[in-house]
Amino acid sequence: MSERNPARSEREQHELERLKRQRAKGRYAMYFAVLLIVIVLTDILDNLATNIGSNITSSFITEFFVNGKVFGRSYEYEEGLALHNTISLIGYVMALLAPFYKSLADRVGRKPLFVLSALGMASGLLVIFTCRSYLVFLIGSFILSFFIGSDIQILYVLEEAPKDKRATVYSLLKGIGGLSAVAIPTMRATLMANDPTQWRNIYLVPGLFGLAVAALIVLLVKETRVFQDKRIEQLSKGKEKSADKNTASADAKNKQVEGGLKAGVIPAVKYIFKRKDLRTLILIKMLFDAAIIAMTNYESIMFRANMSTEAITTAEFYYPFLYCAAVMISGFLADKIGRKKTVVLFGLICAGAFVLFIISANGLWSPALVGIAYGLYLGGYWIGRDYMEIISTEMVPTQIRASIIGAEGLLVYVGMAVGFAFVNIGILFAPLWLICSVFALPCILISVLLLARKVKETMGVDYETIGEESE
Repeated sequence: MSERNPARSEREQHELERLKRQRAKGRYAMYFAVLLIVIVLTDILDNLATNIGSNITSSFITEFFVNGKVFGRSYEYEEGLALHNTISLIGYVMALLAPFYKSLADRVGRKPLFVLSALGMASGLLVIFTCRSYLVFLIGSFILSFFIGSDIQILYVLEEAPKDKRATVYSLLKGIGGLSAVAIPTMRATLMANDPTQWRNIYLVPGLFGLAVAALIVLLVKETRVFQDKRIEQLSKGKEKSADKNTASADAKNKQVEGGLKAGVIPAVKYIFKRKDLRTLILIKMLFDAAIIAMTNYESIMFRANMSTEAITTAEFYYPFLYCAAVMISGFLADKIGRKKTVVLFGLICAGAFVLFIISANGLWSPALVGIAYGLYLGGYWIGRDYMEIISTEMVPTQIRASIIGAEGLLVYVGMAVGFAFVNIGILFAPLWLICSVFALPCILISVLLLARKVKETMGVDYETIGEESE
């Protein structure tokens, strides 16, 4: 076995001492309550950054592609939407780097990435607010695509909450954060004044809010105890290994320990494919995530169904309240009946409500009914995605948890790419609502049924005792 790098050994020793000092300091009074508040604020920012673009798609497609010129010409709406979605794939290619960024949380800690993610989302929102060209709009969108997928706040709440209430605490915070989406139709009605040419205005307030959230994270949030304890243990073992490096049995033991618990996206991908249950879950999630472009085309579906701007705004008011209620209910269910049954239940709700949304939007039914259907199907979809990710975190050790989430994000892009290709080509030949239905419904129904049959339940797992398991 080769000699350890002296400089690396010194850095690790300093890191070990720093972590021990931080761990010894403990937490200030009411820290957990403050942490939950900051997580809610971050989730509000994440919800706004994720959903704003989907809520004003028709406005910027009309401005840049229908009334303006891209690549020297104007387009019909479906042509412009397909071209925009295709160009947006560049952002998803850039977002392939996000899992590598996310895996840094297993090396440098959760907090630094928590801060950077909030700053990144705020920056993307403000860039789009200032844009006067499609190119600058794309730059802002690419920044958002990179940072909104990090979800470091989810790691925080899952690692800090009591194991028997993990889903309940998570869902309460997620539900409160999701309720903030009501700000988007509110801004459509006020800052945008239901004038589609004023769509940029709704990016300013969330952008400034993001800067404030980043400052609060710096000032009030500490590193998670689970990460501190596992990192201290890892560094201490490395120190012992160095001291015992001439002992063959110690070398073999250390090699075995390190082999399956190495941080980083590539090792995490290998870890996933070595473990049947985790591998099966990720493959199922790839199919589920393939439907994401179809699920998030709701505003364009309503627009092409000839719903007015005011009617679309009215419909969008219903989603936050339904999503908030559904998420909170899902948390209690997940801690009572299990994660799997919760995913299956909300997956089926998603499929049924999506059919109702398509029928009601195209039939120009009451905007309230359209909004209820939209809120139920999209809420069910996000809940299904979230709990599939929670199941994956409950299958892996703390030392590589962020890396596994990053690798998972990298792998599901394969499914998303298939969805993008199908929808973007399909809408050139058939109505948007039909293409989205034909593709999304089989993806959702097949994936939740496979989950029910092929994946083990993880309810009640203790994050601190998860070890590397063999097949």
